[in-house]
Amino acid sequence: MKKLIFPMLLCLILSGKSFSQTKNDKIYMQDEIKEVTVKEVGNNHIKYTFPGEEVLYTVNKNLVDKIEFSSGRTEEFKTPFQEVNTLLDIKKVFVTFNPVEVEGLEIKGDLFSKAVGVTTLSSVNNVNNRALTKLKTEAFMMGANALFIGNQFQRGNQYGNEYTPGNSTMTTYSAKAYTSEKLDIAAAKEMIANHKFYYYQKLELGRNAWSPNLTIQESVDKDYFPILMELGQVTEKEGELFIKMSDSKLGGKKLQVVRVGEDFISLMERTDKKIINYDFLLDQHKRVQNQMKMAQLRKEKENGQ
Repeated sequence: MKKLIFPMLLCLILSGKSFSQTKNDKIYMQDEIKEVTVKEVGNNHIKYTFPGEEVLYTVNKNLVDKIEFSSGRTEEFKTPFQEVNTLLDIKKVFVTFNPVEVEGLEIKGDLFSKAVGVTTLSSVNNVNNRALTKLKTEAFMMGANALFIGNQFQRGNQYGNEYTPGNSTMTTYSAKAYTSEKLDIAAAKEMIANHKFYYYQKLELGRNAWSPNLTIQESVDKDYFPILMELGQVTEKEGELFIKMSDSKLGGKKLQVVRVGEDFISLMERTDKKIINYDFLLDQHKRVQNQMKMAQLRKEKENGQ
């Protein structure tokens, strides 16, 4: 009997060891790594299950950087989503008419854009591009880097006669803005709590404007030292971060945090008539530090030092 028990125990131990050493596939995403069993890699989605489970999950392939299979093979994917940090980056805003391509992204809000030609000789393509550029600009100002266009209307030039007036070409877009770069709320709160900021620039886009208006702020004192400020009271609501501004120059506005970098933060004010970005530089920003050094040198020179 003892001779039978020992081989059975040995088999159980070896099988348990073999099971524990079974490798899983790894899905590398922007902010996490999933240890799973990949079931299918399709055109738009990746299907997988968690170890020891049978429930099938699906993830948008655009959100996946790579898969490391248990076999040792690695498959990499190129995402269409890019970082959009400045107004010069709006060409990088991803545009699609297919809702599948933005599944899993964080929605930022609805948008509408319209552009009309000046005369009945206006270029249809130019008007269309103007409407699309305005759409991308507002998406950027909302903290988005992707657009799903749900509706597009385009009218060509309509030439009139002595009885009927003509109409110039017109394009309208209705869209939803998304971001693949989720705001790190904890990091943003820490930055706001531990630093002062320099009010650098204001970007404003009117509902009926062709393009945004950029205004560089002169936030310096009488000796040309940059004026640094604390932003204000921070609140969090439904995964979004808001600041009630303490600075009188901004009238105690409640602004939404839309973008946070290593040394800057962008806040948004949005109404039915306009959208505004207020851009602040961290007290440690190179531009701010250089301005402080220049002001100090100026002051020393004036004092004859």
